[in-house]
Amino acid sequence: MLLSRSKLIQKSFLFLRRFHPARERVTIGEKNDHVEREHVARYEFAAPFCAGKTIADIACGTGYGSEILRRSAKAVDGFDREDLCGNRIIDLEKQSWHERYDVIVSFETIEHLANPEFFLQNARRTASLLIVSTPIGEFQGYNPHHKQVWTLPEFQALVEKYFACTYYFQTGTQILDRTSGPVRFVIAVGGPR
Repeated sequence: MLLSRSKLIQKSFLFLRRFHPARERVTIGEKNDHVEREHVARYEFAAPFCAGKTIADIACGTGYGSEILRRSAKAVDGFDREDLCGNRIIDLEKQSWHERYDVIVSFETIEHLANPEFFLQNARRTASLLIVSTPIGEFQGYNPHHKQVWTLPEFQALVEKYFACTYYFQTGTQILDRTSGPVRFVIAVGGPR
């Protein structure tokens, strides 16, 4: 039985992934690689939307992004499932936050959730603006920590149930308001419907 070219690439990648596991936590300066630069670029992109506002950095990880946002924000609260930087602990699958924020920033989070609508409902209830990103076009298993894999239209349909959005597209550290070739990540910036 012959495998299609894409299936062969997928199987080869999944085999190699055993030796080079997906990296889920970023600590700035730890590896100084493209993953760190992509993450920093997303927070620097979000910073102007956060100037002078109260911010929730949901899934803040080690806190480097919260620090970037603090440069211009009025206040930043970090939330994560583990205490890595003095943040508040939350299980986004089961718990809601109750404070109101001007902006919720949540990068590379929503694809980890079995029920992303629970997260989006909480965001709509507690914020005026949501800035959320996700990878686009991964195949199932590309990252074993991801419970969701979306195409761009699927992600847009999900987020637009709750927010009226403008979309930005990231390849490497470049974030544009239009696609220019293959897109690795999409960033939705959404206000109330």
